[in-house]
Amino acid sequence: MASITRGQRALPQLQWSRSNLPQSQLLPFCARSQLFSTSAPTQSRRPSPSPPQPSPPTTVPTPSKNEINPPISTLPADLTTPSPLPSSAGAADKLKRYVEFGRAYLTFYKTGLKNVYHNYRASLPLRKRLSLPAYIPISPPRTSTYNAHEAPSIRKESELGRAQFQLVRRSAKDVRRMIPFTMILIVCGEFTPLIVPLFGSAITPATCRVPSQVEKERVAATNRKRAALDVHIAPLEDKSLALLKTDGVEQLRLLATHFADHAWVAGADPASVLRACAVFGLVNRHDKTAGSLLAGVIYRPRLARYVEYLAIDDEMIRVGGGVSAMIAAEVRTAVEERGGVDVSSGTQDHKQAEKLERRWLEQWLTVRGDSTTKEQ
Repeated sequence: MASITRGQRALPQLQWSRSNLPQSQLLPFCARSQLFSTSAPTQSRRPSPSPPQPSPPTTVPTPSKNEINPPISTLPADLTTPSPLPSSAGAADKLKRYVEFGRAYLTFYKTGLKNVYHNYRASLPLRKRLSLPAYIPISPPRTSTYNAHEAPSIRKESELGRAQFQLVRRSAKDVRRMIPFTMILIVCGEFTPLIVPLFGSAITPATCRVPSQVEKERVAATNRKRAALDVHIAPLEDKSLALLKTDGVEQLRLLATHFADHAWVAGADPASVLRACAVFGLVNRHDKTAGSLLAGVIYRPRLARYVEYLAIDDEMIRVGGGVSAMIAAEVRTAVEERGGVDVSSGTQDHKQAEKLERRWLEQWLTVRGDSTTKEQ
C-alpha cells in the first residue's frame, strides 16, 4: 500500500515535468530526426493537383441569319492516324500500329456522332420556325409537286440565313443515318472501318466520313455523272464533246437551265428525269430497272424537291455575301451538289482546285440568275 501511495504522489510530478518539456522532445525519435535534419524526408509530399483544364464546348451555337457558312461541326472532324513504321519494323510493332489505327478511327466516329447530336439540338429552334416536326428528322424543303409555270414558294426558308438553313438540312440527314451507324459502331468497335465501306454513305453520317471514303464517293459520282450525260447528249453529236468537258460553259448551262429548272422537271420525259437524278447524285445509276415506270411516283418528286433546294441555296448565297464569303469546304460542297463533282478532278494543288471550284460556282449563280430573270 505504501508503494502505491508513493506512485500516486509521483504521478503529478511526472505530468508536470512532461508539460514543461520542449515540444520537439515529446515527439518520437524518428520524427525528431526528421524535424532537425537538413536532408529531404524519405516520404515525398503529394503534389498539389493541377488546375482543371477548360473542356471543349459540348454544344453547337445556333448561327445567326447573317452567317453564310454553317457550323464546322457539320463537316467531318480531323482524323489523326499514327505515323508510318519503318520497313524494318517487327510484327509486334505492326500489330500495335493496327490497334492504334482502330482506336483513332473509333475516336473519329465517336466525335462525329456527338456532333450529329449537338447539331440537331441546335437546329430545333430553327425547325420550329419552319414548322417542321422536332422529333421526326425531315429535311427542308418539303415541296413534292411543281407547277410548270410558277416557281416554288420559298417564303418560310427565306426567314433563315444560309448557315441556319444548312444546319437544319444537314443535321436532319445525319440523324436519319445515326441509328444504323451507331449499331454498327457498338457491335464492331475498332473494326468499324472495315465494315463501313460495305454500306458507303447510305448509313454513314456526313460527320463520320473519313477522307478515303469521301474521295471514293467523289470518283463514283464523277463516273455516274459522265455516264448519264453521255447518254443524254448522244443525239447532239455536234455538241457532245463540248458538253462533256468538265469546265465547259455548255455543260454548266445544261445543268443550270435544264436539270435544275423547275419547269423542265415538270415536263421532262422519265428517262431524262432519271439522268438528271444521276447527275445530282439522287440515284445510283441512270438506267435503273423499272426506273421509267417509277419516275412519276418517286424520282420526279425527288428531283423537284432537290431543284427547289438548289434555288433556295442559290438565293441564300447571293444574299449572304456571295462565293467570296464562303470557306473552301463549303464551296466544294456547293459545287458537288450542283453536279460539278469533277470540276477540280486531277488537280493536285489545293489552291488551284479551290480557284476552279469558286469560278465554277460563280458562273453557276450567274447563269441561274439570268435564267430566272428571263422567266420573270
